Amino acid sequence: MKNHSHEIKFIEDVANTASKNILRKLSKYTKNELALKSDEKKILQRESNLFKKKFRDTLIYSLKLSQEALEGNRKSAKRVWYFNQEMKAKRKIIDGVFPHAARAWILDGLIIKKQYAGIKYLVGLNDLDGAVLDVLNSASSINLGAENPWLLMMDRIEDFMGWKDNVCNAYHPGLRQSFAFEILKNLYPVKKSRKNLYIHMESSASIVDSIAIETVNAYAEKVLKLDNARVLAVDGTWAGGFGSAREATGFGVDNQQIRRMGKATWVDRSLPAPTKDYRNEFIKKLSEKIAKKQVSGLYLEPDILGDLGLIKTDIKLLLEVKKLMKKSRLPIILDCVQQLGRTGSYWGENVDKIFSDFDLLVLTTAKSASNGQPFGMVMLPSTIEKEAYPFTQITTNQMNGPLLRVLLVAELLRDYRLQNWFEQKSNAIEKIANQEKFPIKNLFGKFLNRGVFVATNDNAKLVQIALLVEDGVLVGALPSAIRYQPMLLELSETNENVARIIFRRVKQVLKGNVSKEVKKIYNLMSGVSSGLARENKGRLKN
Repeated sequence: MKNHSHEIKFIEDVANTASKNILRKLSKYTKNELALKSDEKKILQRESNLFKKKFRDTLIYSLKLSQEALEGNRKSAKRVWYFNQEMKAKRKIIDGVFPHAARAWILDGLIIKKQYAGIKYLVGLNDLDGAVLDVLNSASSINLGAENPWLLMMDRIEDFMGWKDNVCNAYHPGLRQSFAFEILKNLYPVKKSRKNLYIHMESSASIVDSIAIETVNAYAEKVLKLDNARVLAVDGTWAGGFGSAREATGFGVDNQQIRRMGKATWVDRSLPAPTKDYRNEFIKKLSEKIAKKQVSGLYLEPDILGDLGLIKTDIKLLLEVKKLMKKSRLPIILDCVQQLGRTGSYWGENVDKIFSDFDLLVLTTAKSASNGQPFGMVMLPSTIEKEAYPFTQITTNQMNGPLLRVLLVAELLRDYRLQNWFEQKSNAIEKIANQEKFPIKNLFGKFLNRGVFVATNDNAKLVQIALLVEDGVLVGALPSAIRYQPMLLELSETNENVARIIFRRVKQVLKGNVSKEVKKIYNLMSGVSSGLARENKGRLKN
């Protein structure tokens, strides 16, 4: 292994500078009235040093684990609960209390003991065998690594300032919200609209997506006089499970409402995937529904279609969509939840290049904006926001969340030096695909937001199991593909090693080279979801 001190120093320099920028802005905004006391600074410094060391050590440990996996020294069937007695016992307890309506368990329920940076540690194993390189990344939730020391320090500063428990903001907003809004509004890509922008913050994407959908429908009803219109969206996508988002056609979320009401109230999820292959069909359907006055707005993922396989949204289609929607004065909702920071910029390169002059633009994001903490936000121009019905979106914990953390995440993900580094690591993934003779057409997505095509859902589960058991690498499942979204701050060599591991393992599985242990686990898992892929019905012969 190379000496990676220069890369770690680069990460620390960028993060330290970003942290100082946020604290300088905070000091200026509050006129230094909430400055930390000397004893608080000492505590903060000690804690900061401790967590930075843990983070550094884990980055190096990830590299070591990736090297061992490349050498074939990381096999353990005990990473699955079927062969891990302690995990089996803990899972039994959780199975008795965890609601079925809220389950999307990966590989039938892996029990996580702890996590740092890009590693998850599994229950029932030591910190060697139980250390798993996480490139599922919880659907890109923990972009900047678990227990990121700079983000932890932002949380701690809120403790010292008396800000952490500032709830019930519907009744009495605070200086905390005022400061956050002042910075967050400058993230909105339509610069001319920043002075007339509203930001609704909640605890999840499910809620803010619903707020966006319901507000756009209210705007269409009141301003455009469209009484029979709904937000148009792609079939098979998922916006969570709150309010209007209960109508999602992905994963059967809409079943209950359809059975009770006969149809979805807020969203018409009938569009094909917005890709090159379906461009004409997409535009034709959108145009027809606009002509029939059935469209109140359009809901899209602008760069990457997350739950459809992490495939690219077609740029020509987006340009045509923008022209159609602008002509009819219809809003566009861009869902950036799964692409924030890892598709070329903070929001994503298509947002910046295509929609930065669209004045009816609504943006949503969530957990990736806070690096995994409960948070979501929707940005709405005043022309749309003011039409929302009173109290339809009120909760006592709204406008809350880890706000200093959110501001620092934005400061980091907007840093051009980090984004350049991410692009270099993305290029390395494609280079390694060529070196490993892996078909580049089967590597979906862009930048550090990737899917790897494996032809069937059965193969997706097999690859998941094989990578976990043979290599200690955790990936997610998508329709006929695996989810490959590495932690953004992993060292470059780790990133390259993991790419080789994934491409080699996928090739082996597709050739039928699967170990007896993996086949056994696959057969035990028959009929069980491996995450977001559909359940497999067949069995493999040993």
